[in-house]
Amino acid sequence: MTIKTPPSFNVPGLGVDPLTQRINEKQKKWKYKIAVLSGKGGVGKSTVAVNLAAALAKLGYFVGVLDADVHGPNIAKMLGVEKAEILAEKVDDHFEMIPPTTDFMGQVTPIKVMSMGMMVPEDQPIIWRGPLVTKALKQLLGDVKWGELDFMIIDFPPGTGDQILTITQTLELDAAIIVTTPQEVALLDTGKAVNMMKQMNVPYVAVIENMSYLICPHCGNKIDLFGEGGGEKLAQKEEVDFLGKVPIDLKAREVSDLGIPIVLYEDTPAAKAFMEITQRFVKKLEEMKKEE
Repeated sequence: MTIKTPPSFNVPGLGVDPLTQRINEKQKKWKYKIAVLSGKGGVGKSTVAVNLAAALAKLGYFVGVLDADVHGPNIAKMLGVEKAEILAEKVDDHFEMIPPTTDFMGQVTPIKVMSMGMMVPEDQPIIWRGPLVTKALKQLLGDVKWGELDFMIIDFPPGTGDQILTITQTLELDAAIIVTTPQEVALLDTGKAVNMMKQMNVPYVAVIENMSYLICPHCGNKIDLFGEGGGEKLAQKEEVDFLGKVPIDLKAREVSDLGIPIVLYEDTPAAKAFMEITQRFVKKLEEMKKEE
């Protein structure tokens, strides 16, 4: 499915193009706009985005999740809606897609999800150049019936490239969560993501360390597979908050393949970590809101 956008009219005197106007109107209905990103792939960024969304919904907040990783979309599968049918309805002079929702059999408030992963077969690559990707992302923001949301979570692609720049310049982000793993190689790249968000004047930037350690299923000992303390060191160096550590959880891999966030399995170490991180994050945002 090729997503087309209306023509742009950014000519002096003619005003803003209709799609940008719709995005601006929609984001006024989202209390918090949160970016989840990392400077590199393979650190579990999407896992953090999905579980943050599910944890917020578990706390009673209304959440939307946009998968902005056009070339590697997997949010829909991780939330169990990859086979959902995308419907659309006419609004004034354009059509808007209706995002599928999931509430995991009533365990959370309904989460709205939109991803290119629901629009193309899972083994079909999206071979698009930058301008077309930019247009697609803007349409996923402006031509979707997101409605009123407490949190809009945007799962960014790896790196610090054009797609991230597009959304960061289009939305008034309230916060950016940078996901890293403890080892030095990951920290080199995630540090760049931290600095990009600071340069883009995102009000709140914080670090989460994923895959921090493994609890041995046989002896119960903690094993630091990728080193120790890297995320905290990065946060200290860049003078941003450190929200916490998420351990490697074998159950997380199993349920993620089934489209269920690990945070819904309350007795697991990863679920407890995600809930604590989410509550800490919400508290920080509310404190900042009061200071405005």
